[in-house]
Amino acid sequence: MKLKSITFPVVLGLWTASTLAGSVWGFLFLAGPNSITRLDVIRSDNSTVNLIAIFLVFLFGGGLWGLGIARLMNGDARSMAKACALSWSATVFVFLMAVVSLGISFGGFSKINILPYFRHSTHYNFLSIFGPVAGMIAAINAYVVTGKLGLHDLKKSTGWYAGMAAALGFLTVGLILLYGLGWEVGRPVYGNYGMLLLLLICSVGAALAGGIALGWVLDKSRLRSNR
Repeated sequence: MKLKSITFPVVLGLWTASTLAGSVWGFLFLAGPNSITRLDVIRSDNSTVNLIAIFLVFLFGGGLWGLGIARLMNGDARSMAKACALSWSATVFVFLMAVVSLGISFGGFSKINILPYFRHSTHYNFLSIFGPVAGMIAAINAYVVTGKLGLHDLKKSTGWYAGMAAALGFLTVGLILLYGLGWEVGRPVYGNYGMLLLLLICSVGAALAGGIALGWVLDKSRLRSNR
């Protein structure tokens, strides 16, 4: 495999992890106090301020992501940044509200039992909920990006590849944390880690894998168009 064919997907994967997963980290940093930062940058009991913070941080992260893709693909930077900012912030907000509502209705995420009880079942329930969510968010945003680039015949396949890759990336990192470090949801170590930290680390894996898959498809289409 040629080095150039590897470089483009890796660069896009790293850019995706920096901007999209970075915006998730940025929001939780601003919206503390929480088990990650112990800071009170924005009052967490003010829902209006938190909602504004969600949109601003995710709009900025999605816009940067789209700007980088436009530069890599020689696309319209302004329209791509706008489309990605709106797509990323909207999908994250909708799925975040849906997952939060699910947790509230069950009285907490630890009480959501999709799977029967077994060893580490709480951690696997966590992966079973957030892994598919990460995949769906990645699929929708990859679909939007591909369509914005004019590659309408690749929208569905790109969304599928990116979504599957993101879900598997989330799952892989979650399993590494469990079996490599002993970190699992349901048995947090105070001052060391909790569900939020695991969610953040797994989101990096999802963004990296989804970005690489998106970069692989876009690179193939770019090479075909240059022939």
